[in-house]
Amino acid sequence: MMNNSKLLMVDDEPMNLFLYCKMLKEFDFEVFTASNGRECIERARAIVPDLILLDWNMPVMDGIQALEILKNDQELKDIPVIMITGVMNTPENLALAMSLGASDFLRKPFEKLELNARIKNTLLLSSSIKILKEQYRSLENKNIFITSLIESIPHPVVYHSPNGTVLLCNKFLSDCLKTDSETLAGKTIYTYFLNNEIGLHALNDVQVIQTGHIEPYEAHVFDRNKTYVVSKNVVRDNKMRPIGIISVYTDISKLKKANEELINTKKMELVASALQLMHVNELNESMINELAKVLPFASKEGRKIIQDLTSRYKANLTEQIWSDFEIRFENAFDSFYQTLMVKYPALTSTERKLCALLRMGLTSKEVAGLTLQNPQSVDVARYRLRKKFNLGPDDNLLAFLLKVGSDN
Repeated sequence: MMNNSKLLMVDDEPMNLFLYCKMLKEFDFEVFTASNGRECIERARAIVPDLILLDWNMPVMDGIQALEILKNDQELKDIPVIMITGVMNTPENLALAMSLGASDFLRKPFEKLELNARIKNTLLLSSSIKILKEQYRSLENKNIFITSLIESIPHPVVYHSPNGTVLLCNKFLSDCLKTDSETLAGKTIYTYFLNNEIGLHALNDVQVIQTGHIEPYEAHVFDRNKTYVVSKNVVRDNKMRPIGIISVYTDISKLKKANEELINTKKMELVASALQLMHVNELNESMINELAKVLPFASKEGRKIIQDLTSRYKANLTEQIWSDFEIRFENAFDSFYQTLMVKYPALTSTERKLCALLRMGLTSKEVAGLTLQNPQSVDVARYRLRKKFNLGPDDNLLAFLLKVGSDN
């Protein structure tokens, strides 16, 4: 790797340049020359060598002046320089050269093996420094990217160590906590959580580190009046060791309030539908009673017409109202029927309707009024439901149905 490296040898003595070039070419280096400091600067800008061997004492511009210019030039400052001198060889001279940026110091006279060794050591060190700088630049670019990415997320975001120390956060989080990111850095994120939720978040951090995944969960986090969905992701190094956790807090307070208002509206519509069903059934029953009074005075054909009319009217209108009721019920209690049918596929259509009415908190008497049954028949139907649900004597049927509703 170091063979074929470009070397710039700078000396005002032509014989020295000849001898140095002969030495270096034996080791397969590509050698360029300059006779003073000014020419060294010009050639360095033209060829950008991998290393410069720079004599101290030279006319026009000496080596120490050239070194100072090289190290102040943005394009040339990273080129390693070995200072060579036969006169300026005191500890003070060495200290001056090193303070200005020289990588090494070589005293005349020297052997070609020593020259080769010093050059290779300096090139190796320079190569290592270049790799480190590239890695640092890459890390800086990654950090800039991560910071930009975190800032672009329109929700509070924090990147913290496995023990909760804040390493990075975005403006949304600092605004949420009414403080700046500099103040947050180095602090424990748990100190900003509500006291009764610290354990919840700490346990979830442990879980995401151990398993690599955790389902998003709801919590108040910073404010009892707000609800957030908390999402977490663990960050690992190249050896898969956890080095941090990224947490995103999505405020769903407004969305949740709007959803609750929508559900309440649907429940009001459901109640209205149930009242309508009850009212229609009362009208049905009243009409049937009135027709029953006429029935003894009607002819045989008239009695048949009245009976058919009563039966069809009752069935058609009731079915229409029930269909509307069930649609409204499903809108108010998401997938309630679906959950019941998955867990208890043996339920009949009548039992499903009874579950819906009981889920609304209606009594056996109220259910009987809606379904044109007597309360005793509803109680029998309730008993059969309890058996299908495997409920014991102490288990509450309404509580069971409410739990089904709350799971969805």
